[in-house]
Amino acid sequence: MKKLKIYFGKILKAMNNLIEKEIVWSKGKTREEMSKQTFWSSSKDCSGLSGLEVRAYDFNVHVGCTAITSQGRSHNKYFQIPVDKIEEFCDALMEAKQLMESKKNENI
Repeated sequence: MKKLKIYFGKILKAMNNLIEKEIVWSKGKTREEMSKQTFWSSSKDCSGLSGLEVRAYDFNVHVGCTAITSQGRSHNKYFQIPVDKIEEFCDALMEAKQLMESKKNENI
């Protein structure tokens, strides 16, 4: 029993070292807000995506991203990014952003 208490004590202490951030682009269920949603799709279902929650503990080797829908966090819709691939993931997002922004400027 003493070992179990020590184990859970370590887990609770480690959980204090947490980074948690929500990135939300659609809030609520109004028609206007629902039109801002993007989509989450898998082989089993498809749903509106209102944002992502990014979460990391200092003892993990990955960062978790959880889907946020109009009903809140959807704990069964998430993905993980290995720590050593975060920079590559961010670079790819920035390249995509630059491509889309440059295309917008060409259309003006």
